[in-house]
Amino acid sequence: MRLAVCSSKGGVGKTATAANLCVALARRGRVLAVDTDPQDSLGRAFGVVAKGRDDSLAALLEDPVTEARAAIRHDVVPGLDLLPAHPALEAVSVQLAGTGGLVTSIRRGLRPLLAEYDHIVLDTRGDLGGLTLAAVCAADTVLTVFTSDPGSALGVVRVAAFLEQHRTYENTSAVLVGVACVDWDKDGRAAKEVFGALAGTGLPLLETRVPTSRRVPTSALAKRPVVLSAPSSPVARAYLALADEVLASAERLHT
Repeated sequence: MRLAVCSSKGGVGKTATAANLCVALARRGRVLAVDTDPQDSLGRAFGVVAKGRDDSLAALLEDPVTEARAAIRHDVVPGLDLLPAHPALEAVSVQLAGTGGLVTSIRRGLRPLLAEYDHIVLDTRGDLGGLTLAAVCAADTVLTVFTSDPGSALGVVRVAAFLEQHRTYENTSAVLVGVACVDWDKDGRAAKEVFGALAGTGLPLLETRVPTSRRVPTSALAKRPVVLSAPSSPVARAYLALADEVLASAERLHT
């Protein structure tokens, strides 16, 4: 599975979801986590920060002959390698967009690595711009997330429309594997209304709902996803269940 985790805005738990899914999937096979956000949030979730553009995704996209493996951090956790981002990725993406090479840049860069991993998880920036499209182009499945905030429901619809548009343009063949509810306030009225509104769209809502928990921001500060830092907590168990559900859904879609 090559999974792009996307949202149309920041602050909806996208990176926390990507990081915890990476750890959960690494229990099943070899995983490469790819940070495609110039703010390098996914790398920071594991305490990995590129020293410069030369040891990050930026170098790989800027120069196609760069050895991809040189920028990878191996066994960040057991079974999980990580390709970090760097702020220079912003300038590189602008340069590539000007020459027409951005959309397929991540797919081209990752191609030599595909046979080495069972799963690749790409965390995207919190928008639907060119770098997000490049990540989706490199994926075969897309996961988007929403919270108890009504505005996040609109974000889900925008991601679904974005994916459908670019499938029509043949920029990608990726499919929407699921819509995941994170930071779920089970007692909140707004949360129930948001879930009900999305249930009426026909989009593939996943059954697992990741509950609101102070452990999630705490784990971010500790640079250890909650699946590692508090493995027996309800929120960690929910992320593990979400990984199972995403994987099962992806297998159904591609059989």
